[in-house]
Amino acid sequence: MKNLLFISYFFSPLGGPGVQRSVKFCKYLPEYGWNTIVLTVKDISYIAYDDTLKSDVSSLKIHRTGSCDIMRMLHKIEKYKFSGSDQSIYTKTPSQKKQFFRNIFPIDSKIGWIPFAIHEGKKICRTHSIDAIYCSIGPFSSAVVGYKLSNIFHIPLILDYRDLFRGKPDESYFSSWHERFAYKWEKKVLDRASAVIINTYRAKKRIKTLFPDIEKQKFSVIYNGYDEEDYKNSILNQSQDIVFTYTGGFYGERTPKYFLQALAELENTRQLPDNVKFQFVGNLSEHINRLFLNTEILKHIILTPQVSHMKSIRCLLESTYLMLFIAKRDSEIVVPAKLFEYLAARKPILAMIPKHGEAAHIIEKYSAGLMCEPDDVQKIKDNIIEMIKYKQLGIIKDIFPIMENDYSHFERRNLTKNLVDVLNQFI
Repeated sequence: MKNLLFISYFFSPLGGPGVQRSVKFCKYLPEYGWNTIVLTVKDISYIAYDDTLKSDVSSLKIHRTGSCDIMRMLHKIEKYKFSGSDQSIYTKTPSQKKQFFRNIFPIDSKIGWIPFAIHEGKKICRTHSIDAIYCSIGPFSSAVVGYKLSNIFHIPLILDYRDLFRGKPDESYFSSWHERFAYKWEKKVLDRASAVIINTYRAKKRIKTLFPDIEKQKFSVIYNGYDEEDYKNSILNQSQDIVFTYTGGFYGERTPKYFLQALAELENTRQLPDNVKFQFVGNLSEHINRLFLNTEILKHIILTPQVSHMKSIRCLLESTYLMLFIAKRDSEIVVPAKLFEYLAARKPILAMIPKHGEAAHIIEKYSAGLMCEPDDVQKIKDNIIEMIKYKQLGIIKDIFPIMENDYSHFERRNLTKNLVDVLNQFI
């Protein structure tokens, strides 16, 4: 067995798609001869926790360190001062304030974790024969930790961009100095890296444009995927309701505003049958929650707070259709992890996404649903009416071959094999 030092700030027992990518890689790496030693942070204040992912990594050796970053500090404050509160400070903080605090730090707001992680990483590298160092990004602070350890111990460095650092759709900097500092560090880390993995092809193209001097052969793409084992027990929907489900949150410019406007217009013209429901599963910010509460179609809305990954999958399997939202501006590179979960659930998708984006390309390739631009209210209405009609006529399977398509190349086990192919090039 070869040893991989797996650096990931966000890790189980936290939840969410970024955590799932790391956890599932760790779950399947031993099948391909790689033993993973995880370096992560201790408990932090966060929006999602998921105990169901623990079983995937129960056999791993996980090193958890302290940190002076905001999320770790908030956890300590809540633990000792607000233990009776049912909602964390992090959850209650408006997204604009979160973005401000993210931006005021050089590199990112997790910079306070770097000295703790390097200290623990040195001990790991001295006591284990580490063959490669893997860094899950973001935060980019993880990459700085990996860079330092790679330099000290002369170990190959592998970067995995779950999200771009520079070039992401909501990119912003506190000052020009912050921007120059970020560019300098990203260039330095990319130069040091033996391989750079990106989670979409459009994102790969963008990072290569931003850093044209980096060797092009370093870059490869490994999508987020789905774990076939999570879908073993398929569920037959016996309900008479027509249920559209969305899992996840809304952040940045991703919004349900135009969708809710479309529903209100359908309801006002009596085109929305009583048995049609729209379910939103996940924690919503106060701003987004107000959008729902101010609508006239609450009888059609089901708001379900954050659930575990396995319960989320059950919600998908019990639904008639699934919904996908992506922000309109500068989001062609975005392919949400939930899209692959949707494909695995084999339910047609009502997609409100940029029509020239990579996610739209995937949906079109597999005829997996109906699409329109996120702010095209009339087309959203038309697509909802069409999908309701398909269900009423019993012809969903005739319209959407999503039920019959082969998605095995998106399975987590197979995607982990792709990661192993990258790792083995340097060992």
